[in-house]
Amino acid sequence: MNTHWLPRALATRWTVVAFACLLGLQLGVGSVRAQSDNSLSNAQKKLKKELQQTYKEGAKAGNAENYEVAATRFEESIELAQKLGLDDLIGKIENNLIESLKGAGSAALKQENYTDALSHFKTLQEYTDADPTVQYNQGLALINMEDSTEAGLQSLRQAIEVGNEVGNTRVAGLATERIRDEFLARASKALQGDSPSQAQIDKALSALDQMTEYVEPNADAMFYRGTALYESGQYQSAIQAARQGLDMHQGSRSDAAKFHFVIAESQMETGNKASACETFANATYGDYEARANHYLENECDDV
Repeated sequence: MNTHWLPRALATRWTVVAFACLLGLQLGVGSVRAQSDNSLSNAQKKLKKELQQTYKEGAKAGNAENYEVAATRFEESIELAQKLGLDDLIGKIENNLIESLKGAGSAALKQENYTDALSHFKTLQEYTDADPTVQYNQGLALINMEDSTEAGLQSLRQAIEVGNEVGNTRVAGLATERIRDEFLARASKALQGDSPSQAQIDKALSALDQMTEYVEPNADAMFYRGTALYESGQYQSAIQAARQGLDMHQGSRSDAAKFHFVIAESQMETGNKASACETFANATYGDYEARANHYLENECDDV
């Protein structure tokens, strides 16, 4: 799941006329700044003209959602404003640069161009350290790049921390789910097949243990843990894990059937046939309906 934080393109529109007026005011303030263009040096006049032009091009590109061009032009504008000593103006241009970099990074993520996306989000970190969307999107880029999964997980964990600090629970939640998705996918892949080996089982359990180093396990994590423990012959532990998952579960009856099925199979293996048959009755939904009914028809007819 590559959900990325989209830029607020419609909310951010750069106004060239307002900027030009502000530039005029900035150049007219302070002992080192002239009161009019006539008192500016030729070098200052040239820089002012270049600044107006680069900002205009950046604004035009940003409004057209051509974010890479916009970011380049705003970076040039910042350099020119620094040469002119327009400190107050630099912060305003940086705000536009931040939005452009967000847009460019999100566009690259959408196109699965993770290298470019990572570059944009790394640049963003130079301008903001209190926006969890930066760490979140950087994590998405890294986690999809070869040999960068662990770095991506670390970035996603930072997104959770920053999101909780600044009250952005939405991004913190998205980062939490993306981390879980990574480890659940590993556990699911390891348990593929009718009779997974002990090595596969250990790999699944290791992935689920690693998950707890980043985030709390959810219902699905407890399902995979219960399944792995059942396949390993640890039936009582499997029952406990599946019941924990069932307590966490908030979905439909069909989705809950998987927990009941793990519990019932484990109960059957421990010799508690009567309880197992009762539990299988709760597993006769969705994907587990046929398998649960098989037990009920063939193993539970004398209970």
